[in-house]
Amino acid sequence: MVKPIHTRKDEIRFLRLLTVVCAMFFSLSGCRQDHSLAPPANSEKITVTVKLPKELKTETMWVMYRSPICKRVDYGASGQRTERDGHHSVYKELERQGQSDLYQVELPKDGGGACRWHLANVTFGVVYADPTRFGENVTSGGGGGVVVIFDYNDSPRGGADIKVEGDLTIKKDYYPWVDEEFLGPYKKTVGLAGEGSIYLSYQALQARQVYFEPVIHSDFIVYSAGPKEKKEGNHTAFTYPDGSVVADGQSTPDFWKLQSLRTGRARECLSVWQYEKCPDRRPQLLPEWLPSPDKPDLGHYLIVDEWGNALPVYDYRLVGADGRIFLEKTTSDGLTQPLPISAHPLREVEFPVWRW
Repeated sequence: MVKPIHTRKDEIRFLRLLTVVCAMFFSLSGCRQDHSLAPPANSEKITVTVKLPKELKTETMWVMYRSPICKRVDYGASGQRTERDGHHSVYKELERQGQSDLYQVELPKDGGGACRWHLANVTFGVVYADPTRFGENVTSGGGGGVVVIFDYNDSPRGGADIKVEGDLTIKKDYYPWVDEEFLGPYKKTVGLAGEGSIYLSYQALQARQVYFEPVIHSDFIVYSAGPKEKKEGNHTAFTYPDGSVVADGQSTPDFWKLQSLRTGRARECLSVWQYEKCPDRRPQLLPEWLPSPDKPDLGHYLIVDEWGNALPVYDYRLVGADGRIFLEKTTSDGLTQPLPISAHPLREVEFPVWRW
């Protein structure tokens, strides 16, 4: 049966329109494109491990994969088109390893699939398992979070504060922080006061092992109470374990004050960058001789604080095996300036207080 010409024209128009519509959907949302993950069996794994104190529990991990193939298309207010790498989120629970205090998850680095997904970043953390131990109706607050970025893109929470090479090991001190807020709906929360913001953020391009050990000091609780009236000069008041009350406009507890109260050390002694001002400094020079890669006749020593952190821009006085004296400052990596091999091993090591 021969169809009328006008019917055939209508069919051709319909097919063309369908093609255009599908092309539009393909550009916007990947029409008929499979966006699912399909990690190959031989995909390299990245293992995240949390050593969990008994008072805490792990939060659900947010895992993000990215794809340069399956793009996200955005349109600005004036209609301009912007393409970005697509992203795919999955959520994982860290699993307890036997009867130990270690919780772990393995993530395929290669997400596979038609989009050729790659692991971009993970967001995880710890919170109090039973916040009501701090009072009725107390809920979990912030703190104890970690973001690790495995590529050159920012995470949903921004870029990295710290960049590391190789595997990543994080061991940090935390303090219980009980906070009451009166403006707006009343709430009382218990979070973790630590160094930095709620989330510690790292870029670890080569990491295959990520280890996080939060150390909770339960006997040193800091309390805070927000203002009951919104008025200039009203600030959140922090009550520290020694009974001191501070209301200086800060929104989070003074971590270094808490460290100082717990250890009995001056706060300057607890920060790498303030260690030069410490009245009770305990720096040490590691005995290992580190030859310079490009100049085997030269080498370095590493100077660290009492916890093994490199001490940048720190004064030292060394007397070499050949009797030469070296008065210098360490590099930003805590290394001594290049020393001739004739200075090794050292006769004397001093850390004088002197100014340039």
